[in-house]
Amino acid sequence: MSNILIFAGTTEGRKLAEAAADDQSGQNRFLVCVATEHGKHLLPKDSDSLTVLARRLDRREMEELIRKENIDRVIDATHPYAAEATENIRMAAEHTGVPCMRLLRRQAEPEERHIITASAKEAAEYLKDTSGNVLLTTGSKELAEFTVIADFEKRLYPRILPVPEMVKRAFDLGFDAAHLICMQGPFSYEDNLAMLRHINADYLVTKESGEAGGFSHKLAAAEAAGAKVIIIGRPKQEEGISLEEALKLCGLSQVPAKKAAWFPMFQDLTGKRILVVGGGRIAARRIRILSQYNCLLTVVAPEVLPPVKELERQGLLRLEERPYEEADLEDADIVLAATGDRELNRSIGILCRQKEITVNVADRKEECDFYFPGVIRHGDLTIGFTAGGKDHALAKKARILIERGLENGLDR
Repeated sequence: MSNILIFAGTTEGRKLAEAAADDQSGQNRFLVCVATEHGKHLLPKDSDSLTVLARRLDRREMEELIRKENIDRVIDATHPYAAEATENIRMAAEHTGVPCMRLLRRQAEPEERHIITASAKEAAEYLKDTSGNVLLTTGSKELAEFTVIADFEKRLYPRILPVPEMVKRAFDLGFDAAHLICMQGPFSYEDNLAMLRHINADYLVTKESGEAGGFSHKLAAAEAAGAKVIIIGRPKQEEGISLEEALKLCGLSQVPAKKAAWFPMFQDLTGKRILVVGGGRIAARRIRILSQYNCLLTVVAPEVLPPVKELERQGLLRLEERPYEEADLEDADIVLAATGDRELNRSIGILCRQKEITVNVADRKEECDFYFPGVIRHGDLTIGFTAGGKDHALAKKARILIERGLENGLDR
């Protein structure tokens, strides 16, 4: 068995880790190192073939790890701009006599109209003689270089990871909290364009991060927003291997992209007869959302919460405060089983499928014909949220972030 050490921190490193976690051959053991707990959160969980270590290591610690774990091969899949880390990894492997391969990210070609600088310091010097807002997408490590710009706290909008230490670094340097964009990528063309327009950006500063780093999306969005692009070039031309070659070297196959089962399809509810069985907290939340649509809404439950009674008083639904009966399903187009009784919810789901009635069973996703999403309505814009029934906290967080963005004019 070979012991392979991977220094990750990039999309390519994550894909290597995913392939390692999926490896069933038993021929290799993989140890993946990332600098932060946030980086570890993005990787697969530890398994028989994979162990993830989240800690920033210096060269001496790298050498100790290589010796302790009897590492046979090192793969450096750190960021193209992490020159110091790459040099430490190379030297640690050399001192321990272990072969080391550098995994290279495909490089994108900037265009002549873009401003190319050799460093963050040079980019900041260029901006000192300009005016206008700047979307800074270079991360948190080099923020200090940009504090030489007059009124930097008013002009600059740094986009950084939502990690406490990085946010603290920005605060300590004097950046305005209202200007910090704390988000985890990847960012699409639409994401970048929305941010550029929201801050009325005249400039976009980026590193040449390659296609995996969303470089082309940034360039296209800047052109659409009319923002000038300043590119910090890669430190130096490197020699190394591609992701495909690294996978082959490790005897791994690339993990295919997972296909989703649930398609977010919007349905016209006009005139649809919708039955909700239940009047508790979950049912009340779904009843409130459905009451905003042009459907015929009926609620059946022995007891309901006051907000449901208020919706009845407003004429937005028909309420029957009594136990559910099988006859209630007659003529229903859609049914929501949202009682606190597991067996009752299950039986309603079974009957609906027998009668070919579309059903949502609140406490069992595998018994549902459809998910009931979190919903935002903002003028003509309707957004639905679900995390596949697996992570309600994640769906809630996404809804809160987008609601906040809409309140701040993101839709404009």
